[in-house]
Amino acid sequence: MEYALLHDVALSSAPCYAAITKLQHWPELPASAEQSLISQLQTTLDIQQQVNIVSMAVGKILPLSLLQLNTAVGEFPARGSQTATFEHRSMLVLNQQCLAELVYQSDYAFTPMLQRELLLLESEWLFSLRNALVVARLQQLALKDTLTGLGNRRFFDDAIAKAVQLAQRNDNSCALLLLDLDNFKQVNDVAGHAAGDEVLLVVAGCLRDTLRATDSIFRFGGDEFAVILSGQDADSAQLVARRLLKVINQHHLCQQYNVSASAGLAQLKPGQDVGRLFKAADDALYDAKNAGKSTVRFA
Repeated sequence: MEYALLHDVALSSAPCYAAITKLQHWPELPASAEQSLISQLQTTLDIQQQVNIVSMAVGKILPLSLLQLNTAVGEFPARGSQTATFEHRSMLVLNQQCLAELVYQSDYAFTPMLQRELLLLESEWLFSLRNALVVARLQQLALKDTLTGLGNRRFFDDAIAKAVQLAQRNDNSCALLLLDLDNFKQVNDVAGHAAGDEVLLVVAGCLRDTLRATDSIFRFGGDEFAVILSGQDADSAQLVARRLLKVINQHHLCQQYNVSASAGLAQLKPGQDVGRLFKAADDALYDAKNAGKSTVRFA
């Protein structure tokens, strides 16, 4: 389903009422809940905060167990949400544009009267939600490579700094893999930029399919990619690097255009900062290119 075109920030002072089941709990709502729903929603452009605010409002209408917003920028369950017996789904539409799907679950049936009340609440959310979705989309575009959808260099700089800091704080493993495509320039020169873009999309797909969802993948521009490996994958980073190159080098489109991949890998050492980790991986990549390409070298 197509929805109109982020970072979870929880409400600091208000609990989530997605799981309210008793009427006597309602007076415990904070004073801010006495404001109108529209005025509360206008205080934030964060989607997760808006979902939590709406869940509190819905909790005053019926004992709600789960509330989840499904959008093009992600799924946002209200805090405290748990599956229940009865489910009601609603499409949030503004000016003939589908913004999102809203999923309710409760241990009590959604009667026609309750559905009408929910519809009224939803109508108060539409403009605030539309604005929040626009902001979320702009945030994504600022951090994503427009062709592949991978993180861009700006996103990488922030992510590698956090990964190194976290690894050093918790005494965990962290590795950086820099990857460069061999003979890629000739694809653009001979077959055209459309063919080059197709190769880049294929390589991005190989990276996504081979790595875990928790690993971070980036494209710097051109034919340069980076992968941040942490935890168990960092411990077996050499195996991961070889597996990645094998998948890319054996892809039929890469073979058709005689494109392969070279990579440089560096493991974070005690006391090493981001700059030295990146230089180690970059030097290893340079060695791989000089060694005849289509290979991986380790710092």
